[in-house]
Amino acid sequence: MKKIISIISPQWGTAGTDINLLKIAEGLINEEFDVRLLIVGDEWFDKKIKSEIKVVYLIPRYIFKFMKRKYIPWKITMILSVIFSIFPLIFYLKKNNGNYILGLVPILAFLGFLISNVKPKIIFSIQGLPRSNIIFNLNLFLSKFLPDVDYVIPTKSMSEYLDEMYNQSESIEYEVVPNAVLDSNLISKSKESVDHQWYSNDEIFVITAVGRLTNQKDFTNLINAFALTANTLDFIRLVIIGAGEQKELLQSLVQDLDLSSKVEFLGFQSNPYKFMRASDLFVMSSKWEGPGHVLIEALGTGCPVITTNCPIGPADSVQNGEYGALVEVGNSKALSEAILYAFKNQSDMLLKVKRSENYMKKFYTENVVNEYKKLLTNKYR
Repeated sequence: MKKIISIISPQWGTAGTDINLLKIAEGLINEEFDVRLLIVGDEWFDKKIKSEIKVVYLIPRYIFKFMKRKYIPWKITMILSVIFSIFPLIFYLKKNNGNYILGLVPILAFLGFLISNVKPKIIFSIQGLPRSNIIFNLNLFLSKFLPDVDYVIPTKSMSEYLDEMYNQSESIEYEVVPNAVLDSNLISKSKESVDHQWYSNDEIFVITAVGRLTNQKDFTNLINAFALTANTLDFIRLVIIGAGEQKELLQSLVQDLDLSSKVEFLGFQSNPYKFMRASDLFVMSSKWEGPGHVLIEALGTGCPVITTNCPIGPADSVQNGEYGALVEVGNSKALSEAILYAFKNQSDMLLKVKRSENYMKKFYTENVVNEYKKLLTNKYR
């Protein structure tokens, strides 16, 4: 008889954590596992999910089609959707008393299990969030009261974070399993041609950044750093790929710094990987991250990288500077100097990428799925 694995997330969208769970779900489909996706919020209205996976919508998906994606209304909607999905989850748990629950929503699971009195093996995937995030801390606190729960964390830095937060690591059982970021499809997409004059001009040094235009990604810092560098190098350009509530603010900053001819916003792109591969440099300027999926994607496509040394995972992803440059969070001058160094020492930056090739294998979907299979079949059978 197949083991039932229910995978739950607060939303299924384009965020790296959502894509990671979907890749794991699809990879676990075989004669041993019956995989279900429990969806609270849904951004993937056109996303094709393998037919072998049963999709359970805890909240009717049509509700989200009409919601505005502005930060505060969207966050309020997601909080309410989690609250209203508790009883559908209870109904699901009573009807489908599965073997495992894998997901990102301890609060929802805690209430669901408490009321339903169903006790499967629970595995929470913890991703990177800021220390001040109340929900993150509450999730960790509540999950300690669940009867049979373990943590899967994507980086060693996360284990240090947990130890520091609770100062009782012996009572917290966790496994370090990288997120599923790279695969052959991504590499194939990265080889598609880029129809943009900057990328096709060998005399222009192109910097690319990818991410939602939000406070977390701190594109303000990147633009300020780029402005400092552009004063020294006239032939560098910055391309920012992504959408979000800070678009107008960032565009205004570019205009104020007189950089409109050197900075371009391309909005959301279904294939950002081809831009990464075609770039001379990739920069991630975040205030906090998990492993930093876009960082891993850029390295995987062969692009040199610079990242802020933010909590909790980017330093792990570049092995403390061995595979890419690390700079202080929010320090525009340091970031500008790192960009200038990358331009003047392109062969050294490419050597860092070359050294990362073997390390990047751990992020390939098939290898990550194999780690989960070992976890589920050996430890929890």
